[in-house]
Amino acid sequence: MRTTRWMGSVMLVLILVLVAAGCAPPATPVAPAESGAQATKAPAKVTIKVGMNAEYPPFEYVDKSGNIVGFDVDLIKTLAERAGYDVELVNTKWDGIFAALASGEFDVVCSAVTITDERSKVVDFTEPYFNAGQSIAVLASNDEIKGVEDLKGKRIGVQLGTTGDIEASKIEGAQVKRYEEITLAFQALANGDVDAIVNDAPTSAAIIKANPEIKAKIVGKPFTDEWYGIAVNKNKPEIKEALNKALEEIKADGTYDKIYQKWFGS
Repeated sequence: MRTTRWMGSVMLVLILVLVAAGCAPPATPVAPAESGAQATKAPAKVTIKVGMNAEYPPFEYVDKSGNIVGFDVDLIKTLAERAGYDVELVNTKWDGIFAALASGEFDVVCSAVTITDERSKVVDFTEPYFNAGQSIAVLASNDEIKGVEDLKGKRIGVQLGTTGDIEASKIEGAQVKRYEEITLAFQALANGDVDAIVNDAPTSAAIIKANPEIKAKIVGKPFTDEWYGIAVNKNKPEIKEALNKALEEIKADGTYDKIYQKWFGS
């Protein structure tokens, strides 16, 4: 009797299960995943390689901790952040820096670069961001040289390949001595190897202030207009456009002024 009752119970349960299954609503079909569909991810930031000759204070130089710092460093980092880029700073020699940019070794060069027609043949430039005229530096004891007209026939120290080099080469009878770094030219001035230095005014002023042992001074007023721009590889017009837009923004909202005041005062 116990066996018969157990079998009957099992049959009853099976019947109830089948009935319930027949009354249940159909399952909602699951659409197959589209081929190649993936979760949306935020695009990774593009890193732009920035070439600079970090021997040109206060625009770019290596501090005591080994970091590249300066006005141009703060500027390019701010512009890149506004434009959605990360930056990789590359310290390199000035001689050959534009050939390296044109060949794609860098994306941009931000290194106190004066905009010239000659350079514009191989690289593009952003809108200007700084006006730094050429100035004359001499020893404090020198009362003979007071302006460009007094440089005729004199020994003039310059940094190789700069606009200071170009301007000094125009002076009648000048003996132009070219150095890899502008700091080496100032050492030559201190040693009496040159009579004067032709160089961008803000940088010369910064070097003289930071190195009082040189006992140098700037004479006269800047005798040229030197507009700095960020040089961009000609195959990267999107970078130039983005940097120009960011430059316009930081000039409008006061960020540029804060960077300027940090490095040059009001």
